[in-house]
Amino acid sequence: MTVPGFTFDPLMLALEGGVIGFLIAVPVGPAAALCIRRSISVGAVAGYLTGVGAALGDAVFGAVAAFGLNFVQQFVASHEAWLRGIGGVVLVIMGWTTMRHRPRNVGDPVRHDVEHNVATHFHYTSSAFIITVFNPLTVMAFGAAFAGRNLGSVASSLADASLLVMGVLAGALTWWALLCTVAVLLRQHFTGTGMLWLNRISGAVILAFGVIALVSILPLPWRRIEHALGL
Repeated sequence: MTVPGFTFDPLMLALEGGVIGFLIAVPVGPAAALCIRRSISVGAVAGYLTGVGAALGDAVFGAVAAFGLNFVQQFVASHEAWLRGIGGVVLVIMGWTTMRHRPRNVGDPVRHDVEHNVATHFHYTSSAFIITVFNPLTVMAFGAAFAGRNLGSVASSLADASLLVMGVLAGALTWWALLCTVAVLLRQHFTGTGMLWLNRISGAVILAFGVIALVSILPLPWRRIEHALGL
């Protein structure tokens, strides 16, 4: 279908962007652990806003790949160790704080929870956004996905690139909405003890990703290690 201002078929381009955004958001990571934990311990609004922050982070890297912002890609590639290190520290602090948090039961008014008094809606979104954009592998994943789908030339058209990024954002938002909805449906089954273990487990997952990020920047023979592990 030929549409003025578009090089690619707009409908197919939007669908491709949506599928790519959805699939890249699916792998379980620190943002997913944060979204599930907030959906259950705080409520649907906190969970959805966490998902929005993560989706915005994916959209930023989608835009970098779609618009062909080579200077950003070069910056990420040349400062990958620093980005991983900063992201790792953030995740370790966030994971440790989550593990030590002792919430009230789900049935208690949320306003009495200390976390609710400290964490604003902006915090829910911004924290997920930060831990997403400090993962340099995301921009590489988008670049590989666009190249694999022959979308590398989309940067030549502002309309095409913009529509592709909007599709990526919509696809990512769809995944986070589904994840949050499932978590909210499970919310009523968590008691005080269950909430405590939820914090410990989700915090441990976030902390583990932080430790992995920090270890990955150590000057070790990673290729030999991967070969020895059969990776």
